[in-house]
Amino acid sequence: MKLNENDLAQKILSEEEILAQKEELRLKKEQELADSLAKLPKGFRFDAKRKIDEKNPPIIIDVANRLDSIKYFKLSDVAQSIQYIKMQNLPDTSISNNMLYKYHMTDKYIVASNIYGIHLFTKNGKYQNTIIKNSWSGMKYEKKKDWINFYFSNFGAIAAGITVWSQGDNLYYSYQNTYTGQNYIMEVDCSKELVALNTTFEPENQRKIMGMGKLSVDLNHGHDRPFKARHPNGMNTFKRENYYDKINIFSPDKNTYLSQFNYGKDMLQIFNTRGETLSSFKKLEQLKNFKQRGFRMFDRGNSYELNGNYFFRTNYNDTIFKVIPPNIIQPKYVFHLGNHKVSIQNAMNSSFDLTGKITPYEWADAKYYIFMSFIKDNNLCPNSKQDKSVKLHYAIYDKQNESLQFIKYNPTDYTVNVLQNDIDGGFSVWPKSYMINRKGEIMIALSGEDIKKKVSSDEFKNSTAPAVNKQKLTELAANCKNDDQVLMLVK
Repeated sequence: MKLNENDLAQKILSEEEILAQKEELRLKKEQELADSLAKLPKGFRFDAKRKIDEKNPPIIIDVANRLDSIKYFKLSDVAQSIQYIKMQNLPDTSISNNMLYKYHMTDKYIVASNIYGIHLFTKNGKYQNTIIKNSWSGMKYEKKKDWINFYFSNFGAIAAGITVWSQGDNLYYSYQNTYTGQNYIMEVDCSKELVALNTTFEPENQRKIMGMGKLSVDLNHGHDRPFKARHPNGMNTFKRENYYDKINIFSPDKNTYLSQFNYGKDMLQIFNTRGETLSSFKKLEQLKNFKQRGFRMFDRGNSYELNGNYFFRTNYNDTIFKVIPPNIIQPKYVFHLGNHKVSIQNAMNSSFDLTGKITPYEWADAKYYIFMSFIKDNNLCPNSKQDKSVKLHYAIYDKQNESLQFIKYNPTDYTVNVLQNDIDGGFSVWPKSYMINRKGEIMIALSGEDIKKKVSSDEFKNSTAPAVNKQKLTELAANCKNDDQVLMLVK
């Protein structure tokens, strides 16, 4: 049944009204929290609470009893269609285009970020504005290896972090100037016309903010310290995907911000905008008399933003929490691992045999499904992958049917995306947490070169996907240049 123009207009109006109502409710709650915090004496701390939502109790994901429930999945089992959005090239040709974007979608815009900056596009991929053009020294991206090197001997940055988040029309990003020590959360009102960015360096005003928006939170609270490397001649290397997966700082509202920790006794702290600790959550499981110098660290937990909310799992833990400022974490999902569960004490002990033990690994919370993977039998590291002693098991949780199915797949194949694309014969899919937009769709970053290689491959030519869909992808490849950026939306 097709909608006529009046019906379609009414449907769009209704969706906009729903969004407006949600935003009005969010702002009301935000103001109520602001009023409450304003009445507190300086230094006040709340009791940290782990509190279950009685109307929506946590979902138990029964891993231990579903390991033998194995099914072959292809992409059409979890998705209906694919949309490709070709992003307009940036007008500033001095900004490198050799690195794929990390995408974030607001209600009205596509936000694309990487180590070179943050840019705003329409939902059709039309360029709108550059939020910030990053300036780095001592950093290098190696495209062939797809990793980022940091050299501390000459490291410096006037730049934004990779991760952005949004509330309504307001976009947030972290900003750092290592030379002056500035470290901020910035806020950009995307409902207003954005003035072109002025990136001219002013020697007499070295603290000039080189990005759009206004200061939301001063993370140093007036005590700026220029960056000083702990090991001046050292370096650090990150795979691009691991770098994109990190959330270093996050503000769930205008009153608070939070930090998550893997090391130490605390797993999360919530602060007010003056930097005072409002609540602190300790890990339920702590290391005891652990003195090993050589230890394993293969589970760094999970963290992701969904509809303006922050969710996390601390390392070697079995619970996904939702954060509710100023002092509540709400368990939303719990893994039942049974005898396969390993304690943090044993997991980090390099002499402990991990055979038969399972650790949660990847987690991507989409609209109808949750995509997850688990590490089994060993530490996930280059040596264990080389001798095939570690296994990766992939599973899908169906939210509507409340069922968990493991995917029939070679557990010692660590490189191939899991869900074969039988919709258009193109790219296989396995999402990361940062690849899910607020509608629950999967976002995949591609280049024109990627698409050209795919359509010329034997895999694509031999695919039994519908010919009409394969033809659309072939036409897209013909209209792309190698360095074009394309957003693939799996719906």
